[in-house]
Amino acid sequence: MMNDVKEGTLNLPQTASNNMSGKNEESCSYSLHDMDNNKKNVDVEAECVATPQHPPEGDSRQNILQNDTKPAIGTQVFATLVMALMQVNTGALLAFSGITLPQLTDPQTNDLFLNQSQTAFFGSLGYLAAAVGSCVSGPLLVKLGRRVSLLVTLPITVASWLSLALSPTVWLLLTSRVILGIIDGIVFTATYLYTIEIAHNNIRGILSGIISLARLMGLLMVSSLGVSKLDWRQMGFVCCGVSALPFFCLILLPNSPRWLVTQDRFTEAQKALLFLRGKHYDSGPEFQEITQQISTVDKKLDKSWQQVRLLFEPSTARVFLLLTVLTLLTSTSGSYVIMSYSVPIFQTVDSTLDPYISAIIFYVVRVFGNLVHLCVIDRLGRKLLIIVSFSLCSVCMATYGVYFYIHKTANGSGMGWIPLTAAMIFVFFFGIGQPAIFILNGELLPITCRSIGKPVLSLSLNCGAFISTYIYPMTVEALGEHGTFWLFSGASALITFVSAAALPETRGRSLEEITGNHINNWYQRTRL
Repeated sequence: MMNDVKEGTLNLPQTASNNMSGKNEESCSYSLHDMDNNKKNVDVEAECVATPQHPPEGDSRQNILQNDTKPAIGTQVFATLVMALMQVNTGALLAFSGITLPQLTDPQTNDLFLNQSQTAFFGSLGYLAAAVGSCVSGPLLVKLGRRVSLLVTLPITVASWLSLALSPTVWLLLTSRVILGIIDGIVFTATYLYTIEIAHNNIRGILSGIISLARLMGLLMVSSLGVSKLDWRQMGFVCCGVSALPFFCLILLPNSPRWLVTQDRFTEAQKALLFLRGKHYDSGPEFQEITQQISTVDKKLDKSWQQVRLLFEPSTARVFLLLTVLTLLTSTSGSYVIMSYSVPIFQTVDSTLDPYISAIIFYVVRVFGNLVHLCVIDRLGRKLLIIVSFSLCSVCMATYGVYFYIHKTANGSGMGWIPLTAAMIFVFFFGIGQPAIFILNGELLPITCRSIGKPVLSLSLNCGAFISTYIYPMTVEALGEHGTFWLFSGASALITFVSAAALPETRGRSLEEITGNHINNWYQRTRL
């Protein structure tokens, strides 16, 4: 079998039976030849059930493949829900500071009290630690894979939430938050990568959107606890219990088949794909597509530096730079600041609505935005959603700034509904557009450098979120609240322009089809 190249992309065969022609059925093995005759053949042991020969006319196996051409949905949804449970915990961590800061900064408290500098660290440390976690996750994801990396983090997550809830001193409270932030950086990257890599291209957008929705459910859960009679310690215990739920479910899942192929574990990869697609679905062509892309690289991709080298190849570097710019702009567009300082920000608004209720409504609206995202992401595509969503986000943040300007320079009484409405519209469309950027971060990076590239993008996201949340009080002091929100508006506007000018559309295409050009271009250069 030869790799056919047409217009820079891999021209794939239509059925697994074509791949097996001329082979002995009992051996169930085939060779993948690279485009250069000097490159080594990759022998892949394949299960007979995944790559059947053409049976005689009327044979039941042929009827199964003809009548049941769609992959199983249940196993993919189950795997996604397990990843979603882990994302609930990361969402809870994001909202924890914004909801508990009024208790921790109350001078009348009989519990721990945070001064001004400690408050700034408590609100932003989660993002800084998540940036560190993103750096740690790269080597972990390359060597251990997505599933095992998540299994390692779960016990640490439970212990850290317990430590936070039982903290006798401020330093232990901040230390626990740092550890949870590091875990967040690992979990955020691993869950998105696992979901994107195990999902069939027809439902990849929806399943990836469920991960974003679960993160929002964690935000909403902590916000709801804020209006209850629970104190911050009791909230910590609740988060501890939620973080322990996915452990046993995660044991039942296979490793990502695409990661297994990068480790030359082809038999395991095919079994994992068979588990995820169902025994009646012909997963042979998809499996061959994965292995064909890896076969163009002459080294096993089990070292981080190898993936870093591939990441900065010119054709891949251009895509990586584009994704980095969009990720940084997303983190500085205002959403993370509002999450970290939700109650204090809503307290500055001239409104009769309770700030805690406002925070809950804020997260509920974002959940609705994410639900809309799930309904349209595989219908309208990624690019259109990003352009429309962030253009409206820019208008909303500009309106928010106008309110603060009027409130500062004139009598703005009775206008409290304007910033609240602008905030709700902003977060609704942010909930529609931001998950599309997260999906593209996984789709546009080739499998050959995805385990390193995605953590670096997560590092950019968390660094941007840390900087924007940490300097928010200083920015407000220097530029005023109106100037700060106008900066947020400018970030959303830049996302709109960059996306319209440079983003490709990936809806309905397989991961290997999307990234095939990068691999082929790299291969052609390495031959010279």
